Amino acid sequence: MARIDSFDGDRFDAYVAAPADGGAAPGIVVIQEIRGVNEDIRGICDRLARQGHLAIAPDMLWRQERNAVFDPDTPAGWDKAMALHEGFDEDKAVRDIASAVDWLRAQPGCSGKVGVIGYCLGGKLAFLSAARAGADAAVAYYGIGIEHVLDAIDDGFAPTLLHVAALDRFVPAEAQAALAEQARRTPALTTHIYPGAHHAFARSEGVHFHADASATAQRRTEQFLQRHLRV
Repeated sequence: MARIDSFDGDRFDAYVAAPADGGAAPGIVVIQEIRGVNEDIRGICDRLARQGHLAIAPDMLWRQERNAVFDPDTPAGWDKAMALHEGFDEDKAVRDIASAVDWLRAQPGCSGKVGVIGYCLGGKLAFLSAARAGADAAVAYYGIGIEHVLDAIDDGFAPTLLHVAALDRFVPAEAQAALAEQARRTPALTTHIYPGAHHAFARSEGVHFHADASATAQRRTEQFLQRHLRV
């Protein structure tokens, strides 16, 4: 576990997973779903470390409740998720991600290249990080609301990969069409839409886990990170 200095003088926690060989590796900031830095998110960090990345998962909810982990699939958990989401400050969150990116770059075990991968809530934050957090590359899994922030794309927008579930009830067909059209007009943006997949299709223990879509998205993510983060 690491403690990272925030831009406004506080500190927040981050789970850390490092490659076994100890050499300089590309860094990855893994941005959680609303569920917190839970076993699934820590497992993603561990997998990335086995693949040769220095991965961290910062606590993105620390401004409301430090190290919150809960299950939104229960009635009480859903109410908590909605309350936390309502009070969530997106701009401060992106600045916290920028602090995490800077922290990673300063580590002796980091090669200097740092990417961001986000899921759901973290998917939108990953997209914004490509423009505002100094990331070298970003991957967003089923991010909600990205279609509303496409104007964040500018000349400095980092290469970004979007994984979109065709049956995602939070990302309707109109939003998917907007993302696909933006990708056609933006060389730095790649969008893949997965037929038959629902929101959270890559969460291995989730009710909507889709093995084929998850495997394809993971393969594309690995190739994307190899292309943009390996020096």
